Amino acid sequence: MNTQTRKFPVLFVVVSLAMLALVTSACSFLTPRLGEISQVVDLSLDEALFSQSSPTFKVHNHNFWEDLDVDVSRLELHDGYLRFLGTWTMPNGSEADCSIDLSLGAENGMLTATVIAVDIPGVELTDPRVVEINQELETHLSLEKFGPYAEVCFEDLEVTEEALRIKVQVKIRF
Repeated sequence: MNTQTRKFPVLFVVVSLAMLALVTSACSFLTPRLGEISQVVDLSLDEALFSQSSPTFKVHNHNFWEDLDVDVSRLELHDGYLRFLGTWTMPNGSEADCSIDLSLGAENGMLTATVIAVDIPGVELTDPRVVEINQELETHLSLEKFGPYAEVCFEDLEVTEEALRIKVQVKIRF
């Protein structure tokens, strides 16, 4: 008597599933890239643009002028730096005019910003609040990548009395 037995290729199924798992995990590590687009953008922001609104200097939603308790009302462009003008309330309740000078630049593809002068009664560059502002600016502006598929590189930044000129290279990977 001849009995017919069905042989299920268990080994074939196990090997196939192992190969499928290996291939799908490898694809998740090496995503196929279509290419990269790189574009240099030149921006020129006219001085009149800055004088139309009350300026603020926020990085990651932190307004640094609040740390100095200054009410900034105007921004001026000067050769090499920005000057923020405003008032400071004295202990006796009167207001004193004040200014804060901020140097902007581009270094190694990153945006740089540093408070270089303060004209606030009782506040100097060595004041712990000013030192902390400069340290926070250095930390917050040193982000290396804009996102996983994009990169922003500051090539040049120039401040003149007429305009703020920024040259940025943007790379997007697909």
